[in-house]
Amino acid sequence: MGLEDDFQNGSSPENALVLATPSPPQELPLSAFGETIYLAYTRKNLLRGGPIELACNMINIQSNAPTFNDPGIELLRQSLLSLSVTFFGKQHRQAQITRRGYAQYGQVLRQLNTHLSLPSLQTSDETILTALTCMLLEVFLPTGPKNFFAHHRGLEAIMAMRGPPTDATGDTATIFRGLRIMSIISALAESKPSIYAREEWKTVPPQADASAAMILQHHIFTCLADCTVLMSERDALLAGTAPFWTYEPLLQRVMATQSALERLWPMYVAFNAAQPVPSTPLSPLAIQLGVSNYMSATALMLYNTVHITLLQLIDSLAPSPANNTLRDAAAATIAKCLELKELERLNGTYESNTIAFVTTKIAWQALGGFDSPEGRRLAKTVDQALKTVRVGEREAWERAGPEGVRDGFFKGFLERVPAKRRMPVDW
Repeated sequence: MGLEDDFQNGSSPENALVLATPSPPQELPLSAFGETIYLAYTRKNLLRGGPIELACNMINIQSNAPTFNDPGIELLRQSLLSLSVTFFGKQHRQAQITRRGYAQYGQVLRQLNTHLSLPSLQTSDETILTALTCMLLEVFLPTGPKNFFAHHRGLEAIMAMRGPPTDATGDTATIFRGLRIMSIISALAESKPSIYAREEWKTVPPQADASAAMILQHHIFTCLADCTVLMSERDALLAGTAPFWTYEPLLQRVMATQSALERLWPMYVAFNAAQPVPSTPLSPLAIQLGVSNYMSATALMLYNTVHITLLQLIDSLAPSPANNTLRDAAAATIAKCLELKELERLNGTYESNTIAFVTTKIAWQALGGFDSPEGRRLAKTVDQALKTVRVGEREAWERAGPEGVRDGFFKGFLERVPAKRRMPVDW
């Protein structure tokens, strides 16, 4: 089986989910929209910053731009266009444009598989960014329930062949920082070890120009990467495919990771204290949480997400009511942070970030979903933030098995569009 086999060879537009969005304009002069408009719309309303911003700058699409001579750049251009055309069509409920985007996507996948068979192209920056763009299309506009994970596995295979980045600055550092977050979150969802849990990848430092927020995030994600390995080994132990003698060493490693996370708490406290004094008084909720602004709230959400993940691992190996108490407290903190961030958004000071997706998903699971008052409170907050929760869907969510985890509900967190302002996609 070749590297290219990790990627899907086709697409199924009729199976793609419709993005939740405010009502579009009644009439649009669609004939006036060309490729440049589709790309500009998507860059403004969906993705900014990080490796995708870099990819857009690399192709530098202009009106009536000629075909690129570089096959890697040309395929990257086509992948970004397929995402942009599909996204534009979905947002404006234009089936013909959407079908065109998915058709372009299918062509990109076929050409990507060709590039993956060529040593000169299979691990280039352009190929990695093309694969990442395809994975993002499966996040926002999925063609099947498992295709996102297929792209994730393909990307990790490319990364393993290329090896960890050696530069702390520049384009490659930007690419791999964005890949790190996507890889760890994807591996967490699959309960499979992330490549970033390997020692040679864990030791890659943050970017040289990283902010205090990025450095804190880097270290917390290192703990989350370790969780992907621990979850995989825990699952094997509980399934009986791992020998029982691995139980005690596994529990000790889980506790060691918990200790590593706790050692990051002083770093969070220092980061929170160093935030600029807000121009307006802190809200009662912010005072209760002890956070200075939305950036501190984001970091606190991420910290508690890893805390919940570790508590669930501990409880699966050594059950105790104390674990549930700590888990519920951490989930409640995430819910309150989300409420605070939504309040700040309404007041004009909030900017979106993708970490909210994974933190809220884990918190909602921990709170018991719609079966608990806390879970319903969190759902109400998401409803207010995204306008995606509809009563008619709740029965379907309740009928969904645990493995589904109401993905349609949380998918909205990655679809906060249109947005006037947006943090980079990788923070």
